[in-house]
Amino acid sequence: MQRNARRFLYPLVVVVAIGLLGLDTAQAADLKTGTLSGGGAIGFLANTPDGTAFAFNVNADYFVHQNVSFGPLFQLAATGDLFQFGLSGQGKLWIDLPGTEHKARLVLQGGFGFLHSDFIEADTSWLIPLGVGLDYAISPKINVTATFLLNFTDVDTGGGTGAHVMPGLTFGVRF
Repeated sequence: MQRNARRFLYPLVVVVAIGLLGLDTAQAADLKTGTLSGGGAIGFLANTPDGTAFAFNVNADYFVHQNVSFGPLFQLAATGDLFQFGLSGQGKLWIDLPGTEHKARLVLQGGFGFLHSDFIEADTSWLIPLGVGLDYAISPKINVTATFLLNFTDVDTGGGTGAHVMPGLTFGVRF
């Protein structure tokens, strides 16, 4: 199943990258309407069908307003026996923290998409990721991030668990 997932993921990444090249990019510290920002993060995802997993997230944000963005969120989780990926459309609200001169922002986000998990049996289900994060500008082009996500899903891979919540904590960069 992992080989089939890779056959799906590689073309998806290429198509998304080609599509994003035509958009104006933003400097990470400067949130302007009509610009695009992207990032990636690593961390942990708990309560997966195989326990706690290594997590890798990639996202893109298109700013429709200075404090509002929309874009895709790709989540990948893996253990020795589990391969799981999710894709969702996310809406984010960016709130400047007082006294930080626009360097630090609280980020609230929510979205909807799908999750595929391959553990004992493969299953695909809906995914609702809700989260909160911190975004801090360390230079005009690079921000560091910390994000806590609650992934609500109904994935069932034969391990006896039904609808559940998978909390995740990741640390990364945004450019």
